[in-house]
Amino acid sequence: MHPSWLAALVLLVVAAVSYKLLRGGLGDAKFVVRVRGPGPQGVQVDGDVPGHATSEVAAFVADLELPAGAKIWGVPDGARIVLRFSADVPEHLHQRLRNYFYLHV
Repeated sequence: MHPSWLAALVLLVVAAVSYKLLRGGLGDAKFVVRVRGPGPQGVQVDGDVPGHATSEVAAFVADLELPAGAKIWGVPDGARIVLRFSADVPEHLHQRLRNYFYLHV
């Protein structure tokens, strides 16, 4: 393989991996919860959260008073869903969120 082709291939792989990481892996998510502003009306829920109505999820997340830009998403992992959190979601709330989202799954 010619060195310029190898460099182009490496660049393409790096670009694809970087794009996936920058998106936060949201493409495979079953649901995404985004905080856009205060109150339940400031919480956007995309997709279906198993065992929870959209209004329930919005109210629960709004009560946590997360900053705008915070994201929580559920990614399928076999028969279960694994939660992921943006850096805007404080570490001390991760387990509380897992308990809530997994309660009805």
